[in-house]
Amino acid sequence: MTQIIAAASALISERGFWGVSVQDVANACGITDAGVLHHVGTKEGLLVAVLEHRDDADLAVLSQMLGIPVSALREGGELSTSLRDFCAALVARNAQQPEIVRLYSVLNAESLDPQHPAHAYFVAREKWATELFASAAAGTSDPARVARQIFAGMDGLQLHWLRTMDFDLVHEWAALAESIIRPFEVSTSTNGHSA
Repeated sequence: MTQIIAAASALISERGFWGVSVQDVANACGITDAGVLHHVGTKEGLLVAVLEHRDDADLAVLSQMLGIPVSALREGGELSTSLRDFCAALVARNAQQPEIVRLYSVLNAESLDPQHPAHAYFVAREKWATELFASAAAGTSDPARVARQIFAGMDGLQLHWLRTMDFDLVHEWAALAESIIRPFEVSTSTNGHSA
């Protein structure tokens, strides 16, 4: 199954979901299309397996990097880390795996079509991710707005990075994050009231 997911991930990141057949994945693995379908059921099942594998792997690494249980990342709620640290860990993880970021970006764009088999997945994932960012932004004046801007900024910067690969993603993210987060930070005066 690991070989099937790896082959499907590579092919989908190059061609998009619609440009890949089950036979393409089977050929890449040296097995029959029936062998692929035995593990995933359908082409749509293959896509779900690829996306779930990516999520599981990323959450496990983020959990280790931040010292947060995977369950806290999956379920949301208040995170025991700063927004800057959370985002920095996520970008550092993505900088190590451009092929996976490319896969996610291609599928995310394709799934804007409500008929795409990953449409519901990406709608739910965006809602979950935005809520997770908002949880990490709890100390700001407008956590929901910060979360949306962080999410949009991160996606946009990663797309530019994937296209050119001519800058340090982690370094550029730190500068962009500062410009997004700082205006929303709540400063406290000596009397304890927000400034």
